[in-house]
Amino acid sequence: MKKIERFVFTVVCCMSSVVFLLSATSFSLINTYQTKANNIAIDNFGSFYAASNNAVMKFSSDGKFLFRYEEFKYGKIGMVDVNNPMKLLVFYPDFMTVMTMDRFLAPINTYNFFELGYQNISAVASSSDGRIWFYDNIEFKLKKIDEGGKVFRESQALNVVLEQAPNPNFMMERDNKVYMNDPNIGILVFDIFGSYEKTVPLKGLGKFQVLQDQIIYFDNHQLNAYNSFTLELKSLSLPDTIDVSLAAIEKDRLAIMKKEKIDFYKY
Repeated sequence: MKKIERFVFTVVCCMSSVVFLLSATSFSLINTYQTKANNIAIDNFGSFYAASNNAVMKFSSDGKFLFRYEEFKYGKIGMVDVNNPMKLLVFYPDFMTVMTMDRFLAPINTYNFFELGYQNISAVASSSDGRIWFYDNIEFKLKKIDEGGKVFRESQALNVVLEQAPNPNFMMERDNKVYMNDPNIGILVFDIFGSYEKTVPLKGLGKFQVLQDQIIYFDNHQLNAYNSFTLELKSLSLPDTIDVSLAAIEKDRLAIMKKEKIDFYKY
């Protein structure tokens, strides 16, 4: 197969997966795990993750328990970023500390933002190049640092660009874009160099995913997909809506979080 043919095939397959995601009606429960979690995620290999106050657990694409990491000295876990499955990111906001982990949930490196000279960090994200994005609430800038804390990229002062000061609660990098969420403003989109591009008018969100051009978020017992180019909003009904507090989807896998358990599906 020629390179151009392989490229077209890959693009078509990716687009088809998004379309199928929005129209999928057949789900198969593959496993259930009894646990109290605050957050769930799926990486691009189909592995599942769950985070509680102080622990992170990893499950196979079949929903089987694999690994667990637990740490208490940094306080409660604020978020887990699995967009780079080889270098997971765990953020502890109370101590402004980030820990990176390998695919076995073994610690790789720890970043303490206080020690790096920052006083107010509310959102962080892993980067595909192994560095870390974060928002500096004092300088109002999106920044990327390396393992030594050196600033590699940074945006303009966003309070000047936007004529208001963002206070993000979540961010992520996906497909050479950085998405930073402020519930009162919307989702701020930046290029891979940290330059502001636009604001997606979705407000009140706490977390979301990005699949192709679709921003996927859980609301009103269903997953919603917003196309940031066509401005079209579609919804995906879940196989179970009773006591569901969060859902996450990736390719052909779905995780549904409830009060006492997590259900794992394929579709």
